[in-house]
Amino acid sequence: MAKRRGAETRADELYERLRSDIFMARLKPGQRLKFPELSAAYGTSVGPIREALTKLTAERLVTLQPHQGYAVAALSEGELTDLTTVRVEIEGLAFRQAMLNGDDRWESEVVATHHLLGLREREAKEGVRGDAWYLAHEAFHAALLAGCGNRRLIQIAQGLRAETELYRRWAAPLLVENERDPAAEHRALADAALARDIEGGVDLLRRHIAFTTQMLLGLSMPASPEFPELEQRRR
Repeated sequence: MAKRRGAETRADELYERLRSDIFMARLKPGQRLKFPELSAAYGTSVGPIREALTKLTAERLVTLQPHQGYAVAALSEGELTDLTTVRVEIEGLAFRQAMLNGDDRWESEVVATHHLLGLREREAKEGVRGDAWYLAHEAFHAALLAGCGNRRLIQIAQGLRAETELYRRWAAPLLVENERDPAAEHRALADAALARDIEGGVDLLRRHIAFTTQMLLGLSMPASPEFPELEQRRR
């Protein structure tokens, strides 16, 4: 039993390492994931690697193709557009419910995670955003939704965010080029959450999510909350 628990721990640790390396683009989109190379790079046997890759496949961060093996999920305009269309609805719904149902503890978590994100944002102003910024960014967005009270809705939202992480990392160099101000967007989201500005907050979040997709696809900011440009491009 202890041996099995040890194997599970190794697989969990490897899963976290692989997931982080995918998110930080140390493992590139579309890159083949071969067992001998992974064993050498991560210093472990095939068993934990297989378990970790199975979990990552379930999250759609890794794909498994017959006769080709595992690979990091590739980037696709159509997939990005579909993901964004779903995310703006799911996260918008979860944020709406959080502003309706969130308690004092939820507000405190929003404030705390936003403060930490602000610290990381200042650290990153003169350089490239690293793991610390992205972890703080994910924690803040998770906090915005955490008060909704629906565990399954939160899980779905988190899964969709994980799928689009590669695209967000890919879009990072475009932030300056497009004169985007993520810090101002996050501050507006935090303010809306604390003010319980439901309609304004949902609209801010939807646009915040869609901005990355619009940059990547060369689209302008939509006038409609339904994002017709994304739908037109998807067709």
